[in-house]
Amino acid sequence: MKTKLCFVYGIITILFFNLFISSSFASPIEPDISAEAAILIEIDSGEILFEKNANAPMYPASTTKIMTALLALEHLDLEDKITVPEDMGPADGSAMYLLPGEVFTVRELLDGLLVKSANDAAVLLARTISGDIQSFATLMNQRAKDIGCTNTSFANPNGLHDPSHTISAHDMALIAREAMKNATFREIVSQVNVTLDETPQTPEKRYFRNTNRFLWSTSKIILNNEYIPIKYEVVDGIKTGYTGEAGNCLVSSGKKNDIRVISVVFKASGYDVYRDSRLLLDYGFDNFEKKTLIKKDTVLGSQPINYSSQGSLEYGTKEDFVVPYLKSSLPVYNTKIMLNDLKLPISKGDIVGKLVISNDKSTNELTLFALNNVESIFNLNFIKQIFTYNSSSILKYLGYSLSSLFVLFIGFRYYVYCKRKKRLKRKSYRKLY
Repeated sequence: MKTKLCFVYGIITILFFNLFISSSFASPIEPDISAEAAILIEIDSGEILFEKNANAPMYPASTTKIMTALLALEHLDLEDKITVPEDMGPADGSAMYLLPGEVFTVRELLDGLLVKSANDAAVLLARTISGDIQSFATLMNQRAKDIGCTNTSFANPNGLHDPSHTISAHDMALIAREAMKNATFREIVSQVNVTLDETPQTPEKRYFRNTNRFLWSTSKIILNNEYIPIKYEVVDGIKTGYTGEAGNCLVSSGKKNDIRVISVVFKASGYDVYRDSRLLLDYGFDNFEKKTLIKKDTVLGSQPINYSSQGSLEYGTKEDFVVPYLKSSLPVYNTKIMLNDLKLPISKGDIVGKLVISNDKSTNELTLFALNNVESIFNLNFIKQIFTYNSSSILKYLGYSLSSLFVLFIGFRYYVYCKRKKRLKRKSYRKLY
């Protein structure tokens, strides 16, 4: 009986231990996203932390205005004044209700574009930059390619429905990541309210509240079987979107526990767009942390250099390479060092190649710099230094040289004298015997 009990207790202990071990190292449960497409990336590395249909072409609605704002910040000055033209006409959907003859700064139009989600502000900025909508759409698509987008086809600056106006969730995340590098963009998308002064055509102030409810709303969503407010303190942007064809869209940015992430949710229903976005953000915050894989100014490798005084070149990066990784596992990356055709001399700080770091989800390139000087053994620096000395330095150098030769000469003569004296002594000794 005791033997059976011991056996049963042993089995229970083993099962409990295995359960503990497996639960400790199990992968985290991925969020259950109701939206048709979604993605979560870490902003610094661009690493994909979660994805669902991330490369499928989707209608982006007003999240399109992230690209419009980025181009406006790159091509216009914030204090530039723009006059609303006579042929502007009324805009469909959300608008600032611009009237012909009104004058606004670029900054005011960007406030209307990103906070109010004004379609007419998007059109006015596009026409100011490129002259017409079609030319601006071409500029949008070229900029998207420059950023690395591969599934993007913009047809207008505001996202009003057009069958040819599509983008993938992954591409939108890349564009949002690029836009968030701009301090003015970050400031604008984090604003809760904006007020614009009266104009002769519109004698009342314009009051706008951000369409992004993450920044202010006390309305409730169900998360983990609890009702919680939509407002989420860690969120500081970015942009909402809605059309009948696109459904509810939301691009979000937030930082917590030293990790900043961007989420994109396309084609959700109602407030589910906030639930899905919150699930994505929390998945990133709760399950990932950052690790420095490469430290700047650390020697990453040494390359022998023929005919050099130093013998080899040491190289490294001028920036840290920090990546997010699951807390339950260590990151695994492939690295490839690609050195340039190196020619002497090489100065410390010169660009000497690149380091490619990749895994199955992302590829990053870091520039490699020389960490030491490398000079040819045939260089004439020593001779040049002698002839660039002043006259007194040259005389001093010659004096030292002549003194050294004189001492060597006296030493040599003394050595010869001693040798001769020994030989004569040996001969005298032989004659005596």
